[in-house]
Amino acid sequence: GVRPDAVVGHSLGELTAAWAAGVLELADLLELTAVRGRLMESGPGEGAMAVVHADTEAVLAAMTAHPGVEIAAFNARRSATITGPADAVSGLCRDSGLRTQMLTVSQAFHSAAMEGAVAPFVEAVADRTLSAPVIPFASTVTGDWHTAGTVADPGYWGRAIREPVRFSQALTTLAEVGPAVVWEIGSHPQLTSLARSSWGETPPVWLSTLKRDRTDQIQLHSAVAEHYNHTRTELDWAGLHRDKGRRTTTIPTYPFNRQKLAAPPVRRSGAETSTLSHPLFDRHYEHQSEGQ
Repeated sequence: GVRPDAVVGHSLGELTAAWAAGVLELADLLELTAVRGRLMESGPGEGAMAVVHADTEAVLAAMTAHPGVEIAAFNARRSATITGPADAVSGLCRDSGLRTQMLTVSQAFHSAAMEGAVAPFVEAVADRTLSAPVIPFASTVTGDWHTAGTVADPGYWGRAIREPVRFSQALTTLAEVGPAVVWEIGSHPQLTSLARSSWGETPPVWLSTLKRDRTDQIQLHSAVAEHYNHTRTELDWAGLHRDKGRRTTTIPTYPFNRQKLAAPPVRRSGAETSTLSHPLFDRHYEHQSEGQ
């Protein structure tokens, strides 16, 4: 029953955000996700990516000594992802003096290596019906709000493969809505820490659907409870448990409906009379006595 008031997606996640905003049908989302992944994985290879923990100016200055390195994502005020040929990216990480972390990837995404994927993906998007967003939808290509024109332009979705992800700028735009709660939808919270640093003076409550090393249902139900505590949103409580094999039963109201059981006192060999008087306890102690 949780419904978004505004959405934003990071790279591939922007397609899912488009579905949440009513731009795409679910079947089209799934097909375009598969097409996009296949096209991007078919790149020339031998690329690399790394996170650089520094402000944008320092990253751009370091890039001048390493031709071929590009910005793949502006993630936060002091976090950018670089991309390009493997030797150029590793050279920047080694020589720049900046704190860096290599990423485990198969391609140099959002770089010149993705040029060959753009036109085929534009063609694939052109075959789909794209509707105007029904809720505010922030673009990570421009950093501004999507319009009916931008989401319906197949060329935009091609640009999203090649151009940097402007996540930090899009988060600043999203903050204009002033949400009380922000959900990160994914297998583990990766973007929340980045989003915090791009937010304004009134931060929301940050929730995530799943978290590594935590049981899925426990994580999701805890987040739903916290969402309700902060928003008092009308949720579909019945839907939360639908098709899960649950059954309801009647339990005593408070104070409990106490009943005395007509069972003889339990005696143990060499011990005083027990205060326990229930057939189950009787049988249990009989077995214990027989064992002695």
